[in-house]
Amino acid sequence: MKIGPAAAAPLLAALLWVASIVVSPGRLTPGSVLLVGLGLIGTATVAVIGMVLTGGRWARWASGAMLATCLVTAALTPIDGLWIVALVATASALVIVLAGGSTRARRQQQAVGPPAAAVALPVLLLLFPAWLGLAAAEDTVVATMIVGLLAPVAALWYTRVLPGGLLGVRLVWPLLALASIPAQGLAPAIVSGAGAVAVAVLAWQPAVKHAFHPPREVGTNYPIPPELTPREVLDAARLDDEGKPRS
Repeated sequence: MKIGPAAAAPLLAALLWVASIVVSPGRLTPGSVLLVGLGLIGTATVAVIGMVLTGGRWARWASGAMLATCLVTAALTPIDGLWIVALVATASALVIVLAGGSTRARRQQQAVGPPAAAVALPVLLLLFPAWLGLAAAEDTVVATMIVGLLAPVAALWYTRVLPGGLLGVRLVWPLLALASIPAQGLAPAIVSGAGAVAVAVLAWQPAVKHAFHPPREVGTNYPIPPELTPREVLDAARLDDEGKPRS
C-alpha cells in the first residue's frame, strides 16, 4: 500500500504542529494542547486512510479542513524554528491537496460512497476537539475536556455502526455539549454550542440514518433448471443432468 504526497503531506503538517505546540504552547494550557493534538492527528489519520484506500473526495475535504485548523493554530502560538517548519509544511500540503490530490481521485468523475452529510458528521466530530482547544486556550476546564474528548468517541460510535451510535450523535453528544456551556468560558461555550447545533442538524438528516441503517431489500430466488445449468457447475456440485446427487 503506497502513500502518496497528497496523503502524507497533511499528516506530516499535523504532526509538526502538535510537536510545535508541545514544545512552545504559548498561552495554550496542557488541556488545550491535548485537544488540539487529538483533533489534528485524528482527522489527518482518517484522511490518509481515505486517500490511500478509496481516493475519495471526502478525504481531501477532511485534509483541507484540518490544514485550515493548522493555520488557526499558527496564529495563536509563538513563532520559533519549529513553527516556521510546520507553517511551510502546511502551505505545501494545502497546495498539494487543492491541486487535486492523487491521480486516482482526479480520474473519478463522481465519488462513490456515503452521502455528504454522513461524511461531514464524523469529520466535524473529529476536528471539534482542536477547535474547542483553540477556543479555550487559557481557560480549559473539566467540562471543556469532557466535551472535547467525547467528540471523537461519538464519531467512532457512529462510523463503526455500534448499537446506539445514531442516538449518540443525534442526542447524547449534542445535549452533553449544550449542558457544558454554563461551566465554560465565553469562547469555548460558543464553540460548544455551535458544534452541538451543527452535529444535531447533520445527524438528523435522512441520509445519515440511511448510512447507519441501510435499507434492506428482500431478494427472490429463481431456481435454474438442470438442463440450463452449465456442465462445470453441475460437476462441481456433483449433480447429474437432472440436478440430483450423483451416486
